[in-house]
Amino acid sequence: MVGGAAGGSGGASGLAGGMSSPMAAPEAGRGSPGGTTAASSAGASGIEGAAVGGSGAGSAGQLSPPSAAGAGAGAPASATPVTVYIAGDSTVSTYRDTASPSDQAGWGQMLHEHVRDKVMIENRAVGGRTARRFIDDGTLDEIWEQIQAGDYLLVQFGTNDGNRSATYTYQGQTIPYYLDPATDFKTYLKMYSDGARKHGAIPVFVTPPPRNSAYCTGGNGTGAHAQAMRELAASEQVLLSDLNERSVSYLKAICPAPSPPDFYLQKPDGSVDGTHFQEQGARKLAELVADGLREAGVSWVK
Repeated sequence: MVGGAAGGSGGASGLAGGMSSPMAAPEAGRGSPGGTTAASSAGASGIEGAAVGGSGAGSAGQLSPPSAAGAGAGAPASATPVTVYIAGDSTVSTYRDTASPSDQAGWGQMLHEHVRDKVMIENRAVGGRTARRFIDDGTLDEIWEQIQAGDYLLVQFGTNDGNRSATYTYQGQTIPYYLDPATDFKTYLKMYSDGARKHGAIPVFVTPPPRNSAYCTGGNGTGAHAQAMRELAASEQVLLSDLNERSVSYLKAICPAPSPPDFYLQKPDGSVDGTHFQEQGARKLAELVADGLREAGVSWVK
């Protein structure tokens, strides 16, 4: 893989399992938090684990406006050092890099290809996380300990937050993965934007990519949570990169789905993962994220 450099050590991994229907199981946790990527570096490391597929359907929302007034649009000049922290799940995570072009990859490890000099990417995404679980496991607190005024926090959740059956244990209690997009999901997302602003940093919401049902049909299993992010970004004046809308449109135009797969991950048994991405897919998603950031007026994007 020709990808980004990932440093740091891996954290807690997400759940693993087979394809489930109609809702995918929580996506897997092979990605490692704490990946640090400089715009000019190379090499990678990560934690291994299994991928979990799934499918879904929904509707895409509208693109965000070019910028959100009062949200901190107008990034520092490219000559000014800036660190971009990323909070997310396995679709964002950094993975082990090998010579294979079909390695599992997340868009967070590819974003360095689209940033200017003196921009450092801190990819803290962890597989199997929801907007709440990322907080419960202490990963967001680790970001707050390091983020500085003028830094950015990119936030993408919604892939696991729609799972109505999965649970995890926190402080002896069983916690559901599911977060209602109209209520609880927005409540937890607001903790990210409020926390970033408290530290003088600039929050950016990134809507979640769809599952592989988007080929040909435009199926959008993460659409409800993507729409919730759009609505919260508008009401809270948070910058938005609408990866969901862009990636649904991109995949809908590809028909039939490619065989062998070149976007979604191919499992060892030859089947196509419904949720996770290989190198080419992750690289395209990073490009789409960068397009949204550029549209929002973020100047550290090439």
